[in-house]
Amino acid sequence: MSRYPVKILYLDGTRLYRAIVAGIRQVISKQDYLNNINVFPVPDRDTGTNMALTLNAILEGTYSHQKAHIHELLDGVANSALNGARGNSGAILAQFFQGLSEGAKTVEAHLTTKNFVAAIATAVNFAHKALSQPKEGTILTIMRDFSDEITHQQLANNELDFVDLLSSGIERAQKSLQHTTVQLKELKKAGVVDAGAQGFVEFLSGIYRFVTNGSIKQLHEDLVHTKISIPIIEDSPHEIDERYRFCTECLINKKGVQDIDQDELRQMLDEIGNSLIVAGSKSKTKIHIHTNDPKNVFEICRQYGDISGEKADDMIKQQKSYANRKNKVAILTDSAADLPAEIIAQFNIHVVPILINFGQQTYLDKVSMTSDEFHQALKNKSIHPTTSQPSFGDFHRQYQYLSSHFGAIVALHIPRPISGTLTASEKAAEKISSETKITVMDALNVSAGQGLIALYAAEVAQAGYTHDEVVSMTQHIIMKTDFFAAITQLDYLVRGGRLPIKLKNLMDLLRITPVANVTKEGAVKPSRLLIGRKNLSQKLFRFTQKKLNPAKKYRLAIVHTDLENEGYQLATLLKHRFSNQIDRIFVLPCCASLAVHAGPGALGIAIQEYETITTKEP
Repeated sequence: MSRYPVKILYLDGTRLYRAIVAGIRQVISKQDYLNNINVFPVPDRDTGTNMALTLNAILEGTYSHQKAHIHELLDGVANSALNGARGNSGAILAQFFQGLSEGAKTVEAHLTTKNFVAAIATAVNFAHKALSQPKEGTILTIMRDFSDEITHQQLANNELDFVDLLSSGIERAQKSLQHTTVQLKELKKAGVVDAGAQGFVEFLSGIYRFVTNGSIKQLHEDLVHTKISIPIIEDSPHEIDERYRFCTECLINKKGVQDIDQDELRQMLDEIGNSLIVAGSKSKTKIHIHTNDPKNVFEICRQYGDISGEKADDMIKQQKSYANRKNKVAILTDSAADLPAEIIAQFNIHVVPILINFGQQTYLDKVSMTSDEFHQALKNKSIHPTTSQPSFGDFHRQYQYLSSHFGAIVALHIPRPISGTLTASEKAAEKISSETKITVMDALNVSAGQGLIALYAAEVAQAGYTHDEVVSMTQHIIMKTDFFAAITQLDYLVRGGRLPIKLKNLMDLLRITPVANVTKEGAVKPSRLLIGRKNLSQKLFRFTQKKLNPAKKYRLAIVHTDLENEGYQLATLLKHRFSNQIDRIFVLPCCASLAVHAGPGALGIAIQEYETITTKEP
């Protein structure tokens, strides 16, 4: 029985806000369920996470400045949703709230049922127009059917209150939701409803329960005790199209007085991807697209304003993560770790990109700017670049996703004395449910050293070891991994504040090449001085062979900044001399985090005293 025997003919700002919060909490409580049934448009199992992140952005963005004025409240909700939108479903929700705000722009103190019906109709229209290729059987269908039903009910009885109006609308939405299973072949094959559509129905249901009960506390208690039946569905019901493997997003803020031409922008982006959503307004636009060319997407978007919040998630990797969820532990690192891309993919290592800044332009390390491209820009651009740590939000989003697929996570990062990356990761990990065991570790290494440690941790996890065992074995290998870099162009160390100009001038005069090392305290210090700056591969070979014990096995990784030939020469020398002792050896361009200080002409090597990992018996 309703706690309110009188009809609820309007909602004021406070009650509307609480109703929205109730809907958000309902969706967040079903996050894992939504992830599990996510098979469309791609089966990357992140719809629940993306909806939760988008809606949680509303809570964070509006909590401290709730508005009694209806339009101001909805404007704040829409802006927060746009800023925090993640994924296909999140972008659609953000656009829905944009339309809801627009549809209620003349409403002040009270939102009547008539106002509500009109605003919902505008919201549905906004959401539909945001998609380049809208499809039936998705969240859009449920939004439209809900809107049609409440419009019909309100026209038939203009004295209908919110309880009855929502009841009729949700009943129609639930019927429409069940029908999605037969509307899309991917859903029919998996035997599930559309995850985004289910999330929207949950949002409406949370609002309805609040309006009828009037208590967010009661709703929270109900959700805590609700048992969710998670269906078991076939893994990878359909393959992700490799032509559109990166779920790519950014936010565009217009420059000056020039509005963002969304139609023109849509036309340009349509040519390089699918699942395109252009959400927001002419002053702030959210882009979501599936593409194989994230860099080009960001370059196009920069033509229309300043971009932020860039991300490019590899959906094929996400799909494999779900398929490999029997591995109990996920391994996470940052892009300061250098490993070949095929190794990262093979061992399911998750990477959060560091940010590269050339003046006002920002790039995602190894995503929108490859290491080779960074090296060329480092030589040719007049602006000296900087790097910055991933944000709290970048890490939080990654932890949210991984915690919905794995029971435990081990994260390895660039040393604390060098970067704030480790701290940002720790803070984000603290916000994740205690049900997921997370350990954030200082790799006490950079570049290839950090990469070899991440690879070892991933192999241990893949071999079936527990979280605590992965942590213990990784701590052990950290102490057996060293990284050294020979640096020939010292100008970059000076620019980065790592070397006094007087010392640089003296070393240039004497043609001295310093070899930097990351200590076991995580600090970068000179390890050795080499005489001369030519034949660097020979010099580093002689340096390295003194570090290797003939009785032990090693993994080696060689990195360079625009010295590929020297890198392979060094590898050849080492393989010839230590063929029986080398387990693996890699050669690759070094990360931006190292190159920004080492400059062009640097050659580095990671040395890991390798210990064989045995597969653990079940």
